[in-house]
Amino acid sequence: MKRWSLFLSLVMTTSLLAELVVEPKSVKVGGTLTVSGNGFSAKEKVFLDFCGATKTVTSSEAGDFKVILKVPFQTGGHKSIIATGSTSGKIEQGTTFLSSDAEIKPKEGSVGTKVEVIGKGFGAGEKIQIGLGRKNVVAIVDNASPLGTFSTEFVIDGQPKGENRLFAIGHSTYFMAQASFLMKTMIKLSEEQGKVGIGLIINGSGFISGDTIKVDFGRVETVALATVDTNGNFQANFSVPRSACGKQEILLTSKQEIASYTTSFKVLPTFTSISPDRGFVGSLINPSLSGLVPGENILIGFEANPCYATFTVGEDGSFVTGFPVDTQPGGLKIITMESTLSNIFQTIPFEIRPNIYFVSPKEASPADLIVAKGNGFRCGEKIRMDFGIAEGIKWVNADTQGSFEVEFVAPDTEGNIRLVAIGYESHRVATAYVNIKKKKLEEKLPEGEEKE
Repeated sequence: MKRWSLFLSLVMTTSLLAELVVEPKSVKVGGTLTVSGNGFSAKEKVFLDFCGATKTVTSSEAGDFKVILKVPFQTGGHKSIIATGSTSGKIEQGTTFLSSDAEIKPKEGSVGTKVEVIGKGFGAGEKIQIGLGRKNVVAIVDNASPLGTFSTEFVIDGQPKGENRLFAIGHSTYFMAQASFLMKTMIKLSEEQGKVGIGLIINGSGFISGDTIKVDFGRVETVALATVDTNGNFQANFSVPRSACGKQEILLTSKQEIASYTTSFKVLPTFTSISPDRGFVGSLINPSLSGLVPGENILIGFEANPCYATFTVGEDGSFVTGFPVDTQPGGLKIITMESTLSNIFQTIPFEIRPNIYFVSPKEASPADLIVAKGNGFRCGEKIRMDFGIAEGIKWVNADTQGSFEVEFVAPDTEGNIRLVAIGYESHRVATAYVNIKKKKLEEKLPEGEEKE
């Protein structure tokens, strides 16, 4: 009799805890569950308890029901749903697994983008580790909420181009949630504008790891080559090549993908220098102007002559044509350079130095007549000529252009003798050298004899 009573008790207990049908078997916070039960009394109220939230439904004439439940905020893991009949006392139980979930906002961006990560379904108060792409740790949440939720922010750093997996891992439950972030390419220049010749740095991010990037600047191809690192970043360094003024396209071409990227750099018209900044009449002056308008004219003025020369800018926007110093008095002069379209007006000092540019003959004998010509002195100033130790062997006046010409007789001396011209007012000095050789005496032989 006792055995029969125990059997009936087990049967009744099993029937009281009959299984509810719960679909799906795994769900996330905010999702929905379909719960089905049967074997209840007709039209009785059935109380549902799910994670502390209750809901009341009425069974059908056949004693069954089906209801949709929304999953409330709860810690993750296995959860029970219990249905209790109000009149029959019947109890059914079902289970589902509340899985963790993570969301990233925004879902795409580039280096420097600030993102928010929202997580649900983790353990109460547990530590959460967040990783992205190749980096296992980009943020740490010290404590999830009592309901297993968290929210944190961080700034995107280097990641390869395309979809990068974001993952959040609970340190106590080992629950893991995943999301994805679309990494976009970004190009950043160290400078947005400048002159030809300055150093420029291009930083790229969101590229394919291991790729080779070729950089073209305006009309100039391959000013730099760079390799993308494992985090999708690269850096290219180069000097701005000769280019026309205005915006120049910078083209970046990938080797691994059929894609190219562009940015721009504004080239400013610039005067760089002249070389040399001092010299003689006849010296070639080489200016350096860049970033000009192709085809525009450069007007050169030299001291009192504002229309000294005119040149045309080349296709690369540069002007490097040399021009000579014409005959004019010596001293500090002002050169002007004016562009007709680029709005450049530059004044540059240039020193014309005195020079003895002609001596004839350069090899002479005592008593020979020597002619010397010079320039680069002051207009009309007196010039003293010294030859070796002999001072003031001649005085001569410079003409209106600072030039002179003088003749003198070679003294009775021998060697490489220095010829000096000294301006009486300017105290400027020019030098040259004459090689004086004494003539050898020819031996006179008796008439009719020949030298052996």
